[in-house]
Amino acid sequence: MDPFLVYLIAVNVVAFLLFTIDYLIMAGNDYDWDTGLMDGRILSLFAVAGGAPGMLLALAVWARRVNKRNIAWWFTAIVCLVVWGMVCAWKWGLVSFDGFWDAVFHGFNRGVLHGLGVYLLVANVATFLAFGFDKLIAADDGIDPRRKGGLRLPELWLMGLSLLGGSVGGMVAMRLFRHKTRKWYFVAGPPLFVVLQTVLFLYLHAAGLY
Repeated sequence: MDPFLVYLIAVNVVAFLLFTIDYLIMAGNDYDWDTGLMDGRILSLFAVAGGAPGMLLALAVWARRVNKRNIAWWFTAIVCLVVWGMVCAWKWGLVSFDGFWDAVFHGFNRGVLHGLGVYLLVANVATFLAFGFDKLIAADDGIDPRRKGGLRLPELWLMGLSLLGGSVGGMVAMRLFRHKTRKWYFVAGPPLFVVLQTVLFLYLHAAGLY
């Protein structure tokens, strides 16, 4: 069997088991998120090492829903899944990069670029408005505590819109409205998404997929 495949299987099994144990320990302590097996940042390293599918499976089985306490895990795993998907596609010959440096910066399809530009414009405007709306509701909650949390947008929506192409709009809104700037995953997430999206765009182009 391919040693690379053996490695991926092993790291995903370990990731799933560790996240399962972590969740069961936490559940046995009335869902106190500070009582798990180990620091969540250490667990996240298994996704970086290739165990994103195992991590996502464990989250889907045990956590089931995205919330403020586990949202960073979900998006870490998703980002790592995309990165390792690109690595695996290259490793197993699904894509080829012959003449990579010539291909990556030349021969762009104008129709694709135009469509992508329109999509990104819409995505970033939508993300900017979503952050602005959430900030407005948060400000109203501060004025009238009785309304607290009534119409707030889930963090999943804000992070999801950023991941789907609206990162720049999200970052501008965060700075302009001073919203979500104290949460590390919002500070780190959108810039990381921009890097991921740029690499993915160049990867697909260099591979001749458009």
